[in-house]
Amino acid sequence: MELRDVLTVSVLDPVICLVEDPVTRTYRPRNYVESLEKRVAHLENLLKQRRPDIANSDLPPHDRNQPASCTSKNDSINEDNDGLENLASKVGLLSLSAAGAEPQYLGTSSIFAFSRLINSTLRQVVSPDLPAVNSLDASGNRSCLLPSPCLLPDYDSAVQLSDVYFQNVNTHYPFLHEATFRAWESMLIMDESVGIGNCHPNSVSLFFLNMVYAVGALLLPNLGYSAESLYMSALMYIDDILAYDNLEAVQAILCCAIYSVRSPTGTSHWKLAGLALRQCIDLGYHRNTKHFPPFGDVLGVELRKRVFWCAYVLETQAAVMLGRPLGIPYQEVDAEYPIDIDDLCIRDNELIGTPRTSPADAPNNMTRAIHTFRIRRLLNRIYTHLYSKPDPRCVGKHDRQRDIRGIRAEIENWRTETPPTPSHTNEELVLFTTEDWYDLEYYYTILQLYRGQIIDYRTDTPDSVFLECLGAAESICQRYRRQFLGKRTSCTWTALHELFLAGLTYLHCLWASSAARNACGYRRANTTCNDCIITLVIIAERWDAAAPYREIFMVLANRTISMMSGRVIESASTNMTSSYPGGGDEEDLTVWLGMVADAGVLHGYNGLFDRSKQIVVP
Repeated sequence: MELRDVLTVSVLDPVICLVEDPVTRTYRPRNYVESLEKRVAHLENLLKQRRPDIANSDLPPHDRNQPASCTSKNDSINEDNDGLENLASKVGLLSLSAAGAEPQYLGTSSIFAFSRLINSTLRQVVSPDLPAVNSLDASGNRSCLLPSPCLLPDYDSAVQLSDVYFQNVNTHYPFLHEATFRAWESMLIMDESVGIGNCHPNSVSLFFLNMVYAVGALLLPNLGYSAESLYMSALMYIDDILAYDNLEAVQAILCCAIYSVRSPTGTSHWKLAGLALRQCIDLGYHRNTKHFPPFGDVLGVELRKRVFWCAYVLETQAAVMLGRPLGIPYQEVDAEYPIDIDDLCIRDNELIGTPRTSPADAPNNMTRAIHTFRIRRLLNRIYTHLYSKPDPRCVGKHDRQRDIRGIRAEIENWRTETPPTPSHTNEELVLFTTEDWYDLEYYYTILQLYRGQIIDYRTDTPDSVFLECLGAAESICQRYRRQFLGKRTSCTWTALHELFLAGLTYLHCLWASSAARNACGYRRANTTCNDCIITLVIIAERWDAAAPYREIFMVLANRTISMMSGRVIESASTNMTSSYPGGGDEEDLTVWLGMVADAGVLHGYNGLFDRSKQIVVP
């Protein structure tokens, strides 16, 4: 019997012990019946709370026309919420018993908090409100087509999915060790004569197998596997992993965050990345290893560094995108970067091969990730120094311009050490593997460095700053068009955010700076606006949620190009939708802006609209 033929069932013990049912010839946990009895008792108690009239009488006969998998949406949500709130009140009373210590949540409280996020993720991923989820059966009754846990893929398909993951995702966020994963994956081809008892599957291996294949299915949908079903299969094992505050628990949270980044629905990766980061801080991963006694395993040390930096850059990126406080101050981090060596060269207690130490050395599958960690670290510093509220005790001592000059010098130094893009013959499915990746990171960081100045009404911003932002925004629009036009590059909220804000910044510079208008000219402005519009159109065709961004930018760009052409010489406060070829009205624009603002993309950029309305075109 192959491992993929074993149904994924909820596991209650850290180590699975399976026994064969003599009647059905299926393998089940040793305490399977006891678990079912406890579950039934729990459901009966909930039923008594919600519907005592039913609980105290015989259950009504099953309606054949009503699918067994369908329940009332409100009843199920209320039932879940009641159960969660009761558990919350109990868990909240737990505290450490140290004398004089303030009450603190135990490890299970963090598990509970994460479970609530997971429940929210599941409700959003398989929400009955989505048109594709509900349909009518042949009898005209409403049926629920909700994703359900599934079997693991066959070995050949599994390898295709895992190859896509490790070539496109793990090189960006290398918090999993490929050699360890391949050992788990090899269990899929165990000979039937070996028997399932010798395969030793456990919650850890089954969770990460399902999770990697779920992300791979998002990137390679033509293989025919449901990413949602694989994702739900993985979540059946997550409680056993989160029961321990250890490295694997952080890796599990990061897996869910990566899935959220790649999936158009689900809990925001800001929440999940923040949870992973706090777990890292709790374990001390944000500190230099010299502060701790030496570890015996080289692999463990490297994975601790990797999970921290992956959580750090994910949380930083999301916090900056949403304009929210950072999870950990810049100055509190002194963790080393991972060793720049190929993933397969790291064994449990030794390194095989020589790490990369110079920009002139050939890159490996860790090099690009480490270089990205460095630029995101600078992004964190920009946000800490330029956007966070200053300490009142330091007022008068903080030289903002000196900080900007210092950070800009570090950004340029980072760019000079950019490693070459490794050659590969596979189709590029994510931006990270493309030649434009580092340029996109560079120009986006430049925009974040200077964008506060171009919307600062209190001071006269130099023309050079507008020109810097104009050039950076133009480059971002050009590169995104090149990567999305005619390619299967996957869409993410981050890509949409960076492109949309680059487009808004470009338009704002044209309205607010005569130097920018003179340097750009009509033809160049028209080309750049078209680059942004084309890319937004492509993204919106693949992803309906991007449509408001496309519509808003088309309205604003059309108005800007009319201004640049000289056909319209009037205040920018006139009706911005009059030139829109689709005939949209001001109410539509307000609705679009509200939808985009709800997603957090416009945070910090409302000034771009306000200031452009104040400009009188000369």
